[in-house]
Formats: sequence, structure tokens, C-alpha cells
Amino acid sequence: MVKRTLDSDSTTQRRVKPTLVDWRPFKITNLDDGEVVHQTSLIIHGECQNFDYAEETNYVSVSTSDILKRSHSAQNWPLNKGQWSALVMLSPGTNKLSFKLHHVGGISGSLEISVNYLPLLQLPPLHLAILVAKDSSLLIDCPPAKYGGVSSAHSSIDAAISKLRMSAYMWQAFTAEDFRQKGLGRRSFRLEEEWSPNTTMQKTHQYVPGDSNQMGPMAKVHIIRSEKTVAELRNANVAQQNPRGRDRDALHGYFEQALIDAGAPFDSKSRPIVAGLILDSHYSTQQSLITAHAALGCHKPGGVSLGIFGSHLTYSWPRFIEEIPACLTDMTHPGETVGNDNGECDTMRGACFVGQGAFMHEVGHAFGAGHTTGIMARGYSKSWGMNFIQHKDNGSMKNEAKWDLQDTLQFKLLPHFALPGDDPVTKSFQKANVKIGVSLGGDDDPMDPEDKTEGLKISCSAGLAQVKIQTGEGNPVVHDFMGDGKPPCTEFKITEIREEFDQTKPLKITALGLNGNKRVVADFWALLKDLPFVLIPDSDVVIQKQSVRSRNLEAAENDDNFMKWAMLLHHRGADGKLHPATSIDLRVGCTMDGAVVYYADGKHANCGPARNSHNGQPHRFGGHASQRRDIPAGEQITQVKICKRDDGWGSLSGIRMTLSNGETWGALNTTGNGDDEDEDDDNDSSDENDQKDESDIVILEPAEDEVIVGFYGKSDKGCGFTYEFGILTVPKGVELPENAYDMAELRNDF
Repeated sequence: MVKRTLDSDSTTQRRVKPTLVDWRPFKITNLDDGEVVHQTSLIIHGECQNFDYAEETNYVSVSTSDILKRSHSAQNWPLNKGQWSALVMLSPGTNKLSFKLHHVGGISGSLEISVNYLPLLQLPPLHLAILVAKDSSLLIDCPPAKYGGVSSAHSSIDAAISKLRMSAYMWQAFTAEDFRQKGLGRRSFRLEEEWSPNTTMQKTHQYVPGDSNQMGPMAKVHIIRSEKTVAELRNANVAQQNPRGRDRDALHGYFEQALIDAGAPFDSKSRPIVAGLILDSHYSTQQSLITAHAALGCHKPGGVSLGIFGSHLTYSWPRFIEEIPACLTDMTHPGETVGNDNGECDTMRGACFVGQGAFMHEVGHAFGAGHTTGIMARGYSKSWGMNFIQHKDNGSMKNEAKWDLQDTLQFKLLPHFALPGDDPVTKSFQKANVKIGVSLGGDDDPMDPEDKTEGLKISCSAGLAQVKIQTGEGNPVVHDFMGDGKPPCTEFKITEIREEFDQTKPLKITALGLNGNKRVVADFWALLKDLPFVLIPDSDVVIQKQSVRSRNLEAAENDDNFMKWAMLLHHRGADGKLHPATSIDLRVGCTMDGAVVYYADGKHANCGPARNSHNGQPHRFGGHASQRRDIPAGEQITQVKICKRDDGWGSLSGIRMTLSNGETWGALNTTGNGDDEDEDDDNDSSDENDQKDESDIVILEPAEDEVIVGFYGKSDKGCGFTYEFGILTVPKGVELPENAYDMAELRNDF
């Protein structure tokens, strides 16, 4: 056997696949050295090398020391794909924060920054309270996976206090970071504090040289004794999740009354905002029902604003900082002895997300937020943990656990969220409305005949925060006017709106003012129907408009409750050809229901809602005195009479039309019962009867040199009753351009 020697040159034939390493520096991305903050808890986000191996051994440690050089032991936070997050607790004054990047047992990076914490004690706080039944066992639900049957570490009232306190600090830190990301400054509510033992860290980590009492300023948790017994609180009839419960809002009233009975700081004159935990919540396995629990929140500017939640998921919350990463990543099944709230709590992590997030949702209501998006739309249930830790389970998921921009702008007006340097909040700023309308022509002369462009105009004297423009179901085009040194914007325009967006689809406009006031227009094209004329693009043709409005509509401050419609007496069919109207059915009963125009191709269009607003089915008008009349070829509608008589319906009362050959039809309803006094529509004496009350009858006619080419108006979105009816006219002999039949404001889709 011949032994072969390895040729030294042969190594050049071997290839080793290189491992790509992201050498991003170890840094903080959301905080500057020496920055001033005004809340105790602070979320810090950062970047580092993207280690793709030995993941379990990689982490960032954070240690803090205050202005008196008192320090605490390091807290450890996980990494994920070169990203890391950490929550730190600050002491008043200058805090030194030291960060170390640990990789495979060693330290591969370190940095240190200072943060100045300046408490704003002159601002009203968020109060924390726990409601306890008068015969309570002072224990909360705790599954075997948390040693519920062996230890009270996660089920005692002391544990509940620590968990509520830690959760409140997490809410505070999250809110400040969310505000910062939205360009509104790092602002949050402060928590009412007292001098008490520090429960935000494990005792073994609270190292303070020469000081062993481990006391400090901590968020105060009020224990509120209820006059109700455990049995009364756990009564199935007051359980919010019981569909057969007779008084499912009662727990909120019980809690509020107990707070008022406890006195200051919960008296109404103090106008407190309170996060209230119900201690005696319990999952009844026999009833498959979470009792003594309600997720409810209410803002009362002149009284007690309270958001409440049960303690049934509190077992999954962290007691102190060291437990945050574990609680937000624990995939252990809680078991069958605790409630699976909303079917989203089949893991410890899920229970923590829902418990902390849903409770904060109710606190959001207490601060005045409605059901918007993000936190206020259950966005917390899947992504709450993404605000605090970076973890592989986050994946590429979008973080929906955020405050809606509108909510943050409204919170910003409350004294709880004030920052030094804020301008005073005036009533005019608070009440400034967002206006969305149509801009016509140039800025200097809107009626310039040389400039017939139509555009979008949005304004708010308080300033604009954001404008969203959405066509159909597509992603909206978003214009942001905040942050990054952007100058204030009080007016936003798009001069040629037709050229930028598809007119065959609704154009939804959502505009938000800097004061949190919001305006939504479901379809901008409908606004064009309110103009006193219609400009046909790329032509000199102008359609004139004249109408009659009911007295109720004339007196209304706005017409948001009405749908706007318009239609032409020709329509483009599926064959691409124009088809004329062949008959019109005037629908009148006790009031004016509407009208239906029928075309030569068998299609029809409503002078009113095309579809039922409740079920989406084609809308059908009533009207026992309705009349339909054919329109002979070559004949035109020369007159429309409308009765405005108000018989309690609020809408127009009746309608009669006249053709160029003298034929008339319809019911003016001058007697108020859907019938006219004259039964013979062709009888000339009808004109006499029509004039019995001239103030009730309005005649719509084209000018001598014009013809009627269509109708428009406003109708009730639900019943379809007509509140405005008008005619569209053009000069005689003028043919409407082809594109007029495709314009959104001249169609009432079939």
C-alpha cells in the first residue's frame, strides 16, 4: 500500500463558505446622551452586530446609578437580528446607564450614557387602585404552572400590587416612546408615588452600598375596600362576559362608588383618572365564566375617570423588571383552571399580552380615547411584547400595539401629558374643526373662467397632523405634517384631483388636526355634487344646478346624515353606447320617497339611494300615490314642481313633472296625505290648486336657452326620503362631452 502525501499546493483547491457578519456598531437608537426625560420608566432601543449563532448566549446587560452614586445590579435583555430593547427605572436627577453586549460568554461591546430625569410633580397623576371585596381571601387566580397550589408568590395581594405597579410603569414607558416616535415629544402620564419598598426589582439586585432598607419613591397602589361581598362581585349577572347577564356594567359602578366613598384623591372635585384592578375576579370552571371581571373605561371631565379590569390574568404579569423578558416570551399553556379570555390566552405570553394590553385599553378610555386603532382596537393581543423586547417570536409581524395618532393628539391636550415649553391650550385650539372641501380655479380668483380645475382643499386653524387619501380598498396615500422639523401646516391642497385619482372608485379622505379633531369624507367625489355647477374636464361645458331643499335640511347645521346623488337622462350602457331615459316613475306617498328613471337598455337609476344602507340590496321606494310616465322620443322635461309642505316627516312632500308636449304627472301632496286635491293630472285647474299655498310650491325650470339633462339631490341614507331635489341644465344645442357620463358626481350607480 502506497501512502500518499498531501501536496501543500492542494489546499488552494479547498473552499470555505464565508459567514456574513453584520458589523453594525453597538449603539442606542432612541436616546441621546444627556437627554432630559420626565417619566420614571424608560424604554431604550438599540442595535448591535447581527449574531446568527449561539443565540441563547447573546444578550445586553444594563446597570444604572443615580446622582448619589447609588447603583443597582445589571438587568439582562435578549437580542434578535441585531436589535435589542431594555426597560430602565430612573431616579430623579442624573442617571448613568451602562450597557454591555455579551456574546458567547464574553463582552464584545460597551457604552455609557447619562439621562437626566426631571419629575413634573405639578402635573396630575394616573392613580392605581385595587378593589377588594369586604370578605376577600386576598388571593387571585393562579394556575399550577405558576405554582398556584403551592406558593402565593404570584397569587397574593402583595404579588398583585407588585404586578399592577410594574405594569403601570410599562404602560408609562411604552406611552412615552410611542409619543416620541410620532414626533410629539417623549411625553407620558406620571404615576402617583409614595415612599415604600422597591418592588420593581428583585431584592438581590437592589444593591445600594451602605443602605439595606431598599426603600424608594414607588407608584402608590390604593387598596379600596368594597361594600360588596365576594359572592356579590362574582354574581354571574354582573359578569361582563356573560351574554345572559342582566347588569353587565355594574362592576364599573361598584368600583367608582367605592373610590368616591374612600375620599381624596378620588373625590369628584379632584377629577382623578384611575386604573382599577378587581382583585376577586375568578374563573368558574363550572360556569365556564370569568366572574367579577369587566373591561370597561369611562372618561368624566368633571368627575372620576375610571378604567377597570379583572385580576384573572394577573398571574402572567411580571412582578419586577427581571421577569419582563420571561413573561413576554413564555409559551407555557396556563392550564384549565384559569380563564382563556377572548380565546387569546392559551399561553402565558398571550395572557400577559391580553391582560396588560386590555387593561391599558380601558385606561385609554379613562383618558378619553374612543375605539380607534391599535391599542384601542385590540392591537395588543398579538404584539404587545414587541414594545419591550426583541425576540425571535416577533418575526416580521407588524406592531399593532400602538396608540392611534388621534388618541395621542387628544391626550396631549390633557394636563397629565404636558411638557415644559408647551404652548397654552386655548379653547379655540381645542374646538378648531377640520374642513374638507373643493377648491376651484386659482387661489387669487376661484371663479377665474380660464382656470376650471377642481381640487381638494383641507384646512384646520389648529394645524394639520395627517391627511390620508384612499381609493377603493387600496393602501392610502398618507401625508404627514408633524415631526422632523416640518413647518406647521394649516392648509393642504391638491389642485388637479381628477388627474391623480380614479373617479370610478370612492375617494376616501381622512384628515386629522393637531388638536385631535378628525374629519372623514367617505367619497370626495360626492362633495363635487354640492357645487352650484359641474365643470366638465377638458371642455368649456358647464352644467348649471338649481334645487329645492326641505325646511329641515335648510335648518340643519350639516348634511352628514344624507347621501348625495346625481344622474343624467342618458347613461352609458354595458355596450359603451349612450341610452336615453324612456320613462320616469315619481314615487310619492305620505311624503316624497324619490323617483326612478328608466333607460332604453332596460337599466334604471334611483333619484335617491341606489342601495339599502343596512343590507346592501337595491333600494326600493314606497309611495301609494306614485305615477310613472313614458317620455316620447324628442320630448323633454320642461318643468319640475316640488312641494315643501312639512307634515312631520322633515322631507320634501311631493313632486310633479311636465313634458314639452304639456303632459304632467306626479303628486304634489298639497293635502298632506299623498294625494292632490285634483284627481285629473291633465286638468288645467291643477295650477289653481297648486297655488293654494305658494310658499309650499317651488317651480324648477331651465332658462329659456337651456334644457334639463339630469337631476340631483340629497336623500335620507336609511329610508331614502328626499330632502333635496334639483335639476341639471346646459345650453340648448350643446352636447355633453363623452367624459361627462363617466364623472363620479354625475352617476348614481345601478
